[in-house]
Amino acid sequence: MIVQRRVAPTLLLLVSVACASGTERASADSVAERRSAASDASAAPGTTPRTTPATDSTVTEHGLGALRVGMTFAEAKQALAGALAMPLETSTGCDYATWHGGPRGVHVMVDEGRIARVEIDSAGIATAAGARVGDTEERIRSLYPGRVTVTPHKYEDGHYLTVNAADDSSFAIVFETSKGRVTRYRAGRRPAVELVEGCS
Repeated sequence: MIVQRRVAPTLLLLVSVACASGTERASADSVAERRSAASDASAAPGTTPRTTPATDSTVTEHGLGALRVGMTFAEAKQALAGALAMPLETSTGCDYATWHGGPRGVHVMVDEGRIARVEIDSAGIATAAGARVGDTEERIRSLYPGRVTVTPHKYEDGHYLTVNAADDSSFAIVFETSKGRVTRYRAGRRPAVELVEGCS
């Protein structure tokens, strides 16, 4: 004998919401994996990191040192003495480049053959104004007085603090915070710099 059971509508709704949340988190996780793979490749055992030119290693809304948002991949590779590589050199989609011998905690997003943004998740790399991972939201506001727009974080108990470039509002730095402190930040051109999941 087959016994049919009715599932309460509330339970079905909870399951649907959980699945949707899981899909968004999975998308963010897959981007994190691609970033991590690019970082791992830059420090793969048995390889000799290439030496990049000595340049200013501070971040602005326009990039990091010699690496400038808007450069073609070929221009960026030349600026970094050939130290930049893509998983597929012929790729025209969005992906993360590997910066051989580059600063730790830096991830380079390339979209349609151009540098779209740089992402920082290490306290060792500061912005030109002196902002770093680990800073409080109050410090970010003090470093960029009157220029910070605050919006709720999509996943964390925190915010996105967006600072527009003084010379061109199409460029920005976005600081991500959790419980009042910066956990990572990114710099680049809109809309790429505002994409929460990166290359999703």
